Amino acid sequence: MSLARFCRKTVAVIQPEQSVAEAAQRMRDQHVGALVVVQDDLRPVGVLTDRDIVTRLVAERKDAKAVAISEVMSPGPVVVRVEDTLDQTLFAFRKQGVRRLPIVDGQGRLVGLVSIDDLLVLLSAELDQTASAVRENQGP
Repeated sequence: MSLARFCRKTVAVIQPEQSVAEAAQRMRDQHVGALVVVQDDLRPVGVLTDRDIVTRLVAERKDAKAVAISEVMSPGPVVVRVEDTLDQTLFAFRKQGVRRLPIVDGQGRLVGLVSIDDLLVLLSAELDQTASAVRENQGP
């Protein structure tokens, strides 16, 4: 099963030169904890999380209106490809120790986002259906 089947296709994005204050407003308005930082051509160049804002801006007592996202984002995001399998994606989560992965097409442009929570929900539903099938097929 490829990522195209269940990934979030609407992704909250922002550009690196925008201010952290703008990013925080966008996170609030879109009810998300992370933004994919993209170039004009939608190629991911970073990820900005609410934790990045707290640890790299608030804790340092910097002005959110005066600081560009590029200064506090996590640059060079690990991405997965839209044709990658769930196994490949789970391996990427384990290897990189991240909670969200941008999904890119063959040209490296952002097409979606997958979170570890998305995969946990999917896998738990699959396990529940499997357990139900096993219970129903119990013999005498």
